[in-house]
Amino acid sequence: MASGSTGKTYLQVNKAKARENFLTALEQATSGGPLPEEWVERSRQVGRSSSMTHTPILGTALLAKATNRDVDALALQRNIHRGYSARGLAKEVLVPLCVEHGIDLRTKGAEPLNNQPFFAQPKIIKELVPETDPTARKELEYLIACLEKADFLEGEDAVAALAAFLRVRIEDGDKATLLELEAGQLGLYELAQLSTEFINVNREGGRRGQAFVAACLDVMFPGKVRADAINDPSRRVPGDVAVEAAVTSSGDTIGAADIAARPSAGIVLSAEAKQKPVTPSEVLQFVERLAAAGIDKGVYAALDPNQPDLGTRVLSQKSLERNGVLLQIVTEPRELLELAIQWSPKPIRESLHEFPQLLVLRLKDFHCGRNSQEEWAEMLAQEFPQK
Repeated sequence: MASGSTGKTYLQVNKAKARENFLTALEQATSGGPLPEEWVERSRQVGRSSSMTHTPILGTALLAKATNRDVDALALQRNIHRGYSARGLAKEVLVPLCVEHGIDLRTKGAEPLNNQPFFAQPKIIKELVPETDPTARKELEYLIACLEKADFLEGEDAVAALAAFLRVRIEDGDKATLLELEAGQLGLYELAQLSTEFINVNREGGRRGQAFVAACLDVMFPGKVRADAINDPSRRVPGDVAVEAAVTSSGDTIGAADIAARPSAGIVLSAEAKQKPVTPSEVLQFVERLAAAGIDKGVYAALDPNQPDLGTRVLSQKSLERNGVLLQIVTEPRELLELAIQWSPKPIRESLHEFPQLLVLRLKDFHCGRNSQEEWAEMLAQEFPQK
C-alpha cells in the first residue's frame, strides 16, 4: 500500500496469495457443496452479456477482493484511490490458472481487460458506453451493480463468491476435451508423427496448423502466448500467434498509452502458420510486416507436406540483414515440436505430457470444430492405450 501526494491510496494485490485463493475457490467450486446463490446468479447473468469481457472483469474483481479487501472492485488501474492493476492480476493469475484448469472465461486473449471500452480506463463507470446503445448500457450497469456489491466482500465471503463464479464458468463454459494420459508415456518422435498426421487429415482452413504452432509456443513460453491477434483486428499484430514480453518487477510489461499508439508494443515474437505451399516472397513479406510493427523475432511455419524447398538459411540471412528480424523457418511439425521441447523451461517428460492438452486448448481457441478435439483424443488413445 502506498499513499500519493493527493491523499489517494494505491494498492497492490499479492500474486502468490491470489493464486492460493484461486485454488481454494476452485476446490470449493468443484466440491459440490453449497455456494452463495446470489453470486451464482450474478455470475451467470454477467456470463450472458453480449460483451464477453464482462466475465473476466467480474472474475478479476472477485479474485482481487479475496486477496486484498481494501481494493476498489471497480478499479482497473493503480492511479486512482484504492486502485490496483486489474490488468496485471487478470494476465498473471486469473487467465493462466483458468487455462491450466480448463475454465472458459469467454475471451481468448491473454489480456482480456485490454478490450474496449475498458482499455486504458482507470475505473469502470457507466459512461464508458453511450446511452445511444441501450442494450450494452444496461449490461454494463448490471456489471457495475455486481462490482459495487463485490466491493463489500472480504475474506471467506469473497473466496466463496469467487468459487460461485468459477462453478458457473465450469458449468456454462465452452469446455475443452480433457485428456487422461499417463505421464511419460509419449515419446517425442511418436508425438511429432501423430501431430503431423492430425493437422493434415483435416486442415480446417489452416486452423489446425495455427493451433499446433500456438501449442508449441505454449511449451516454450508458458503463460506468454497470445492467439487473440487473429480474432481482434484492432490489435493489428502480424502473424497468427504472438509471444509477450516478460513482466517487469513492477508487474507491467509496457504502458497502456504505448500499446494504444503501437498495438504490437509488448510483443517480442510473432509466428505465422501456413498449411499450403508458400514462396520465399511470402516469407519475406511477413518479415517486412514484423519489422514495420517493431517486432524483431519471428517464426514462419510452412507446414504443407508438399512445401517446395525455401532455401531457409538464405531467407533467414536476408531477414536479419535487410530488416533486422531474426527469423526461424520450419517446414515440418516435428522440427517445431523438437525446438519447443528443447527450449521449454520444464523437463522433457513434463513437456511431452503437457503438449497434447495444450493442443486441445488451442484447437478451441482457433475455433476448430468440436470433433477435432475428440479426434485428437481418439488418435492418442489408439496410439497409447490406457493400461
